[in-house]
Amino acid sequence: MKTVRGLVIDLHSSNERVFRELPALGVARVAAACALEKKALDVVIMDLSSVSFMADYFVVCTVNTDTHARAVREEISERLEGVGLSPRKRDGSDSSGWIVMDWGDLIVHIFRGSERQFYDLEGLWGDAPRERVTDPGSDPA
Repeated sequence: MKTVRGLVIDLHSSNERVFRELPALGVARVAAACALEKKALDVVIMDLSSVSFMADYFVVCTVNTDTHARAVREEISERLEGVGLSPRKRDGSDSSGWIVMDWGDLIVHIFRGSERQFYDLEGLWGDAPRERVTDPGSDPA
C-alpha cells in the first residue's frame, strides 16, 4: 500500500469497478504511486485541466537507467491495463531518455535526468498547479 496525498492506494487491489470509476486525478495518483513503488525520483502530478485541452493531468518522474525506466513503465502499464484502462499511445523507448504514455486524461512522462532538465515540462506548463508526490515511508534526508 502507498499513501499519496492522504489517499491510501492498494496497488494490488482487484476491485476493478472501483478503480475504473476513479476520476482522472485518482488515476494520476495511482500512476504516481506505481512510479514510487519502483523508486522513481522527483514524482510530480501536474493539473493541466485549466491550462490545456490535451490532458487533465501529467505525471512526471525521473529514472536513473534504462532498466529503471523499464521497471517504472511496466509497473504503470501493468497496473492500469490490468484493470481495463487502455493506453492511447506510447512513445519513446526505455533507452531513449523519455517515455510518454498517453492514457487519455492522463499522460505519464518518464525521463532520465538530463532529458527532464532539457525539456523542462514543469517550466513549459508553469501555470499548471502541481503536487510533488513522496512516499511517506521514505527517509526525507
